[in-house]
Amino acid sequence: MRPLIVSTLVVDNDKTAQAQAAARAAVPAEQINIQKNDVILDAGSRVDGVAIEKLQQVGLLSRRVDWRNVAAVLLLSVIAAGAVAGFVYVMQPGGITSERHMIALALVTAAPLLAAKFYLPLVLPDEQRHFLAFMLPVAAAPILIAALLETEVAVFVAAVVGALIAFISIFLPDVSLVAAISSTDTVRLLLVYAFGPIAGIYLVHRADRLSRYLTAGIAVSVVSYLALVTTWFIDADRQAADLGWMALATGIGGISSGVLAAGTFVTVGVLFGVTTRVQLMELSQLNAPLLRRLQDEAPGTFHHSIIVGNLAERAADLIGADPLLTRVGCYYHDIGKVMQPGMYIENQLAGISPHDEMSPEESSIVIRQHVANGLDLARKARLPARVQAFIPEHHGTRLVTYFYRTAAEDDPAVDPAQFQYPGPRPQSRETAIVMLADSTEAMIRSSADRSPDRIDRLVDEVLAERLSEGQLDDSDLTLRDLRTIASSFKGTMRAVYHPRVAYPEPTPMETRRRMLRLPIGAIRAETLPPPESRRKRKFEQ
Repeated sequence: MRPLIVSTLVVDNDKTAQAQAAARAAVPAEQINIQKNDVILDAGSRVDGVAIEKLQQVGLLSRRVDWRNVAAVLLLSVIAAGAVAGFVYVMQPGGITSERHMIALALVTAAPLLAAKFYLPLVLPDEQRHFLAFMLPVAAAPILIAALLETEVAVFVAAVVGALIAFISIFLPDVSLVAAISSTDTVRLLLVYAFGPIAGIYLVHRADRLSRYLTAGIAVSVVSYLALVTTWFIDADRQAADLGWMALATGIGGISSGVLAAGTFVTVGVLFGVTTRVQLMELSQLNAPLLRRLQDEAPGTFHHSIIVGNLAERAADLIGADPLLTRVGCYYHDIGKVMQPGMYIENQLAGISPHDEMSPEESSIVIRQHVANGLDLARKARLPARVQAFIPEHHGTRLVTYFYRTAAEDDPAVDPAQFQYPGPRPQSRETAIVMLADSTEAMIRSSADRSPDRIDRLVDEVLAERLSEGQLDDSDLTLRDLRTIASSFKGTMRAVYHPRVAYPEPTPMETRRRMLRLPIGAIRAETLPPPESRRKRKFEQ
């Protein structure tokens, strides 16, 4: 029966609209005048329909876009972006070497500004003086930049972010519909978010332990708290309870910044191809897969790499280069030799060289092959790009000197290009140090005379030769750096090849104790037989 049931009561929308219009016209309009500086709503007053209509009429509830505000924001954005880009262009920080690094820098810088844009309207103005605006972990961004890219860039970004957050606070009334914040709050935002992160940046500079990030967060909290206390002294509305709320807010903001940076820097580093300190620490472990293979299959090359690592790490630290990266680069610079370990003299433990049956040209091809093999192994093992750079750059564009000179003895007109490594020349201070350390260790090890004076002369000769060959032209090493490196190499190599005194023959008492397997002190001198009978007894035994 449902299809047969038809409604007989239908709403007439047209007549309803006419009735509403007539009722509206029958009510006389009430005119309300709002003058400048009139108070529409007081704190604690009830918001009724009249109040809402007043706010709508004066434009406080509308989302109007003021072209002057837009122009101000765009202009400041251009200034800030231009300042960061100009800093990177002029200072040429070594940690920013690709477009991916620039994208990482832009995103990490923008993240705290976006968070502040949405968070600050919720807590400002701070009428109850709880200082919740300073709980935001803004310092995580500069700390992350210092850990992934460069410290000087992080310091500059911290200043820019602090200034932009202070600028954001100026526009809070347009967003939050509340009274404007005081100038004291703007100054506090600038001081806390510009100076607070700098303390954390300094502490995570080349940090090789995660605990350093927590320490950095604590340092951010302390500096931020001191900045707030500074403004508290000049605040006319200060209260004793403010100090406790300041400590709570800055403590949460600073420590959460350190924790957030520690938790994200590995992920961000992997996404944007940035070599992190954690990766380098893992690669420096001697039980790493490639190093374990090098130790098992090419033990001579492995121990050579360890010595070169000790030699180069100290020099890198003295000139302000990255000692951890330098040491890891040394460990992997000859990794390609595991493919043909017997072709290299340090692994020819039996003293038999296959090069005796090969021409100098053939030997040169085999020797140079360890660079290509090393790069292939490094790519398969997914070594960071900065570590892979040590494999070709530690030889640069030099010649395989021994076989070139051997060939030149038979044919002085032999083409040197047949004996030249593919390069490139060292592009950083770290790879240049490894080139110098590798040549120095090999030269001194092959020398029969390892006296301190001879070591000093060999070090000077190696550095002068690489400098004259132009191998260091792209590495940014200065002459002062070379003097420091030479001094470090000399001290380290003297310690490696220090003289030792010759031990005298074992005494009769030691011989007797060893024969009877007795502990030290079990035999006294007076119990030993006279020398003549002692020799006879030894013969009889």
